[in-house]
Amino acid sequence: LIIITIMATSNAVNLTDGLDGLSTGLTAICALVFAAIAYASSRPDFSNYLNIIFIPESEELFIFCLALFGSCIGFLWFNANPAKIFMGDIGSLALGSALGTLAILLKKEILLIIVGGVFVIESLSVILQVTYFKYTLKFHGEGKRLFKMAPLHHHFELKGWSENHVVVRFWILGILLGLLSLTTIKLQ
Repeated sequence: LIIITIMATSNAVNLTDGLDGLSTGLTAICALVFAAIAYASSRPDFSNYLNIIFIPESEELFIFCLALFGSCIGFLWFNANPAKIFMGDIGSLALGSALGTLAILLKKEILLIIVGGVFVIESLSVILQVTYFKYTLKFHGEGKRLFKMAPLHHHFELKGWSENHVVVRFWILGILLGLLSLTTIKLQ
């Protein structure tokens, strides 16, 4: 489970890193959500009230989450459209691995699906596109596509959305999913 979680998260963030600032902003949002969870998990009173696992010394994870958030925001200053600095595979794979590792250390692997919901949607769009193309190629002799282009952010670009609109709308969706995940902590 640990290997699958880290690999899936790192690849999902890598797939999302196709527009200026998209994966960086979404990672910053996820880092803030995990910072709140790490803080609550480090306090016996909060973890007891929220009915989550008390994790001794997880305040260190809280500090790491804030450092991850700060580094993403600092990088975003130069990575926003038009980007002056690009992250590349090394950066996006590392950020994804950090998010996956945080989810494992905080015992919130399932919640990662909601927190990083935009990453999940982007990955599913690629999986669906490739699967559908191979299926139609095999059974109809010609490969067809579900989306104009995968990952999903490129589909919206080809539909006429500007790069900034796609990025900001995906950030808004990421914020909403982050808030949703925080509201479900007590329900877990």
